[in-house]
Amino acid sequence: ASRAFHPRPRSTPRPVHPRRLEPIPNEVAMTLASSVAAPKSTAPLRARRSSADPPTVRGRASIRCASEPTTDDRGRSRRDALLSLASLGAVPALTPARSASANVASIYKYEPVDALPPAIADSGNAKVPIAAALRAQTVYAGYAVPIIEKNVTAPLGTLISLAARDAGTFDAAADTGGLNGSIRFELDRPENRRFLNAVEQLADAKKEIDAKCSQPIGWADLIAIAPAGKARYAFLRDFCGYTDRFEPRWQYKAGDITKIGCDVENVMLRPPYGSSPEQIEATSWFRQNYASTGPLTGARVHMGRADATAADEAGLVPAEGSSAREYIEWFARMRLSLPALVNLAPYVDDTCEATLRACPDCAGLFRELDTKNYQPGNLEKPLIKSYREMTLRGPAAVADPTRYVNDDGTPTIPEVNGRRVVNVKQLMDGYVDPYPVWIL
Repeated sequence: ASRAFHPRPRSTPRPVHPRRLEPIPNEVAMTLASSVAAPKSTAPLRARRSSADPPTVRGRASIRCASEPTTDDRGRSRRDALLSLASLGAVPALTPARSASANVASIYKYEPVDALPPAIADSGNAKVPIAAALRAQTVYAGYAVPIIEKNVTAPLGTLISLAARDAGTFDAAADTGGLNGSIRFELDRPENRRFLNAVEQLADAKKEIDAKCSQPIGWADLIAIAPAGKARYAFLRDFCGYTDRFEPRWQYKAGDITKIGCDVENVMLRPPYGSSPEQIEATSWFRQNYASTGPLTGARVHMGRADATAADEAGLVPAEGSSAREYIEWFARMRLSLPALVNLAPYVDDTCEATLRACPDCAGLFRELDTKNYQPGNLEKPLIKSYREMTLRGPAAVADPTRYVNDDGTPTIPEVNGRRVVNVKQLMDGYVDPYPVWIL
């Protein structure tokens, strides 16, 4: 006889009520917000299976039933955690307020501007997203660099030394000093008298920039961008064989600048600014060899520093003739690496490089530079990187991201060829007076 089938009686379904999202306690909201904002880079690429995970059977992992609740170490289910997270939208901001400029500076130091989301935060009273304000500052710097190149004839090494001595007063532990333009009040000191001519030329450039732009440029920003911008023009002259920096075989097309059209003074830096096929090819090779050294494209400049109103304390930068240990401790105080010191050593003073070359800790780094400096870009790229790291210490960390920016997010520069410039590409295409911006 067949066995009778008696179905199990169904339980009465529970009424479904819409779940009301209630505000969660402050400590829970802070924990959830911090967990969501935590960087993913700290997590391993592949999660390791703990001893509590179910074992695999013949290469197949056990599948947990969807109805089985998943709880965390505090006994809350995943569903409850997600619902609590969703309720954050109805709760006012519970995180402590931070300075917008400090937050932006910490991000901008390590990421390009184009990688930032368009609305990180509002920049102070201006209704301009931070990323848009930083782009506008870059355009302002690009407008100022050719004016600096025209007015400042001091060698590139002198400008780097000037910026290094201004930035070298930074103390990371005390958070004082740094590149703040205070060196213009310190020219009476014996070690800074050699910068008198360079500062006078920078003053002429500042006067012209202030006359053309609706917001004057600060001394700290001027000292910071002058070497970065002038370096690109100097690199082009080296690349095209106008100097003896490279052997003829490493100059573009074996140094035959007449044949290939890499005539800097009459062609590459004058109208029509390298429009022939040969000149376009030279431009392409230059950009490849000197990638990541441009103040507008690769090593982007940082603007908005506050200017000092008095001189910094004396004796914070090692004097000429100091020992290798004193130079190394100086960079350690600024939290800069030993390779950065080696890259900038020729520009610190007349004895720094020779002293460090005799130091066993630095000798290997110098040998590495000496063996690869024959090719364009091999020496220049680490130099610009180390220089930028030094200028980003101190005042740059709390710079104002809205300085040199109008309320509508445009840079405070005049129209170029009757057109308002809003990005770097438009500036490179239209601004060719007195020198082209494409080189930056």
